[in-house]
This record gives sequence, C-alpha cells and structure tokens, in this order.
Amino acid sequence: MSLSGTATAATCAGGPGWESREIAGEVRHPDPFLHEAGAQTFLLAPFEHGWRIGMLDRDGLDVPVFAAPRHPVETNPATLAGWHFRNRDNTAPNTGDVNAPQRERRFAFGTLAEDAANPGASPPGAEGLGGLGVLTIADFELTPPAAGERAGFRSLAFTVCLVWKGGGDRLAPIVDDDPSVAFDAAVATMKGCGLDTALFAVSDHMGKRGDFVQTAFLTPDMDGDAVPDLVVPVLRRDDNAPALAVCLAGTDTLLLAGFDGRIGRHLDPAYFGRADGWGVHEGPVGSSPEEGAPPQLTADAIRLSKEESSSVLLYLTPDLTFSSYWQGD
Repeated sequence: MSLSGTATAATCAGGPGWESREIAGEVRHPDPFLHEAGAQTFLLAPFEHGWRIGMLDRDGLDVPVFAAPRHPVETNPATLAGWHFRNRDNTAPNTGDVNAPQRERRFAFGTLAEDAANPGASPPGAEGLGGLGVLTIADFELTPPAAGERAGFRSLAFTVCLVWKGGGDRLAPIVDDDPSVAFDAAVATMKGCGLDTALFAVSDHMGKRGDFVQTAFLTPDMDGDAVPDLVVPVLRRDDNAPALAVCLAGTDTLLLAGFDGRIGRHLDPAYFGRADGWGVHEGPVGSSPEEGAPPQLTADAIRLSKEESSSVLLYLTPDLTFSSYWQGD
C-alpha cells in the first residue's frame, strides 16, 4: 500500500505546545488511504460498504481508535459506510429514517482512545501516542440505488484534522470537540500528568450548572510559559473533599489546590465545592478593600464564583504555590 493524499497547512488546530495536521484526500473503493502525520499514520481501511478510520504507529502497528457511541459498530462514527447516506429502502437519500452519523466523524486515538474505551488498560503498540481527530466528508459517490440492498461508497473526498501534544506523549488539553470526548481527553491528560485516580475522582460538575455556559475543565496558562495548562475539579475519595487539580503541561507538573488548608487570606477550600461558576481571568485584577492591593499577575488566573454572592481569583505565584484574591460577597 502506498502513501497518498495531500497535506495542507496546519490550520485545523494549533497553539504553543501543539502539533496538528490537516489532510485533504480522495479515495476510490476498494483502495485504502494512508497519510503520515508526525509519529503516526492516518488510515482509511476498506471494507464491503466503505472504510473504517484507523491509525498506525511508526512500525505499522495498529493504534487504538475510539469514537462514541461505541455500539452499534455498524453506525459507529469511525465506520464510513455508504448506506449511512441512503434511506432504509436504499432508493433515496437518508433524510433521517436511518439513524447513522453523517458528514462529520470525531474520534480519539492512541493512549487517549484507550483511556476513553477501557480506563486503566494499556494499549498495545500505542505507547507515547495520543490525540483527537475529526474527519469531514466533503463529497462522495455511492453505488446505484437498489431496493433491499445496502449502498456502498464508490469514492470519497474528505478532510481530516489531527491534533496531538507536540514533543510529548499526550494530547494538549485544548480541544474544540464533543464535550464527552473532550472530558475523556482531560481525564486521560490528568492521569498522564500523575493524578492517582484511585485516590482522587475527576469531576465534571462544573460543566453541569444549569443556564451557565461553561466547560467542565479549563485550559489557562497558569505558569506563564505560553503553554496551555489543564485545570479540573477533583474529589478526594476517602472524605469527598473538593479541590482543583492543575497539570502544568510544559513540565508535566501536577499541583493540587485545596488539600493544604486556606489559600491566601480568605479562600476556604470548601468554596471549591460551593462555587457554581468559573472561567479564566486574564489581564489586570480589580482592587478589593478586603484584600488590599491586587496582585500583578504574570499568568492567567482562575475565577471562581457563586451566583449573586461572591467571586475569588486563584493563581500561582512565581514559586508555583497557590494564592488567592477575594473579590467580595
């Protein structure tokens, strides 16, 4: 099998600490499609009705691929079947009577896929690889309509965006992706950064706050190195105490905020469990009479708030200890 396809500029993702590749390709059935992308190769492997998305490592070994929902396999997003685009009778386009994914297919690969599909398992042949991808179908040709049969692809034109952590072994935490897959990525990243999930449970409760538009995890630059870091809420399993876990992506340093008592002058760690809003604070800090002069931040801070009540900034000092600045009740 020969490599094929055209690589364009890496515009599908990016930022400090990232690697990304955008691939534009065309393939005719039953030919395979392969394209090298960094330490891995993107693969479309042919089967009767189309292709299945795959990834290979440098040695040509299969790298795990995961797309949700995993079952049924026939309509898994990683399976590209022509009949996904025809009605049940295979006589006209699918206008909704066949429940199958359509032109956009999102997937995880490598260690990230293994964490999402089988938490705690070790992926064979995939050590050091992990990322997310999205395949978008631009155009296609199907086999002729024939009642009672299943349509297959004759040809496919598509683009693929792959993103992975540049120079490291895990995905960078910023991914514009399906929330459930993105949170799986965040959990996998935290585990890779050293979080012991036997002692701490990663929580997505901050993404489930009624009318608030916010994510379950944040990706600020906490240490000012221009590399996005990762922040997620955690609960200590033995006493359900809340805290925040911070992975400094540039150095793979894990920090836990909340298990060592009060942070700064006023921030009780119990507030991590009561807060119902959060986000990334950038820029100068407004003055608060209760706290004195505001800090001169050299990196991002996390803004935690309770609706119509209070808000506080959590930030790292240059020696990587946590401090806070309370903005009042």
